[in-house]
Amino acid sequence: MTRHYEDLQVGDVFEVGSCEVTKLDIISFAEQFDPQPFHVDEEEATDSMFGELVASGLHTLCLSVRLFVTEFVQSEEGLANMGGLGMDKLEWHKPVYPGNTLNLRIEVLEKTPSSSRSDRGYVMFGREVCNEHGEAVMTNVSNNVVRRATAE
Repeated sequence: MTRHYEDLQVGDVFEVGSCEVTKLDIISFAEQFDPQPFHVDEEEATDSMFGELVASGLHTLCLSVRLFVTEFVQSEEGLANMGGLGMDKLEWHKPVYPGNTLNLRIEVLEKTPSSSRSDRGYVMFGREVCNEHGEAVMTNVSNNVVRRATAE
């Protein structure tokens, strides 16, 4: 059963998925997209403000998107997601280290029906990525277009 716009209520919370971040994942991602020394070189990372190798914030963001899609949108219950309109309030709170396991918490913050298209509504989701200790490592708000059940 797919969740539609009408099925979501402000305040609904979904705890979805998890993924372990490995040293190889961190280096591979960073070599392609954020090749700063503290993301690609363990030795140089010891001289950084982190003191050791850490994941790029962009890597953490991409992992959160993957969890949102594979563990929420495409889950058994699913979400009738039509796409995204953007993200706001992106913040990195703590570094992500090799061996951390990340979990995603999603909260429905706001809903607005489309005034021009009856097949959809707009949903603001608060996303919080936490490590295995329950510490928030990243937060953001995503603005999604969600299909209305009445449109089917």
